[in-house]
Amino acid sequence: MELTFQRCLIHPEREAIARCPACANYYCRECVTEHEGKFLCSNCLRRRSAPIESGNRAVGWLMSAIGMFAGLAIAWSFFYLIGRLLLLIPPNLHDLS
Repeated sequence: MELTFQRCLIHPEREAIARCPACANYYCRECVTEHEGKFLCSNCLRRRSAPIESGNRAVGWLMSAIGMFAGLAIAWSFFYLIGRLLLLIPPNLHDLS
């Protein structure tokens, strides 16, 4: 059906000017808002703009702590191995006499 014969879902007495691509309903000028090049109804725009709820904050903190300890362990191992390699250098190589 053509857009010219459609009526606004919220205001049935008004002619529709756009179809919301998210919910596929028709709306008048007052009921749609342009967002990123598309005309969206207020409900769909609100859903897109709502912040995404994070799952569990405790899991996030736990993963951050594990990552921090893993990074410290890797750094300690690296410097430990470098120290061990430096100890293998013969002492007479350092002497300037």
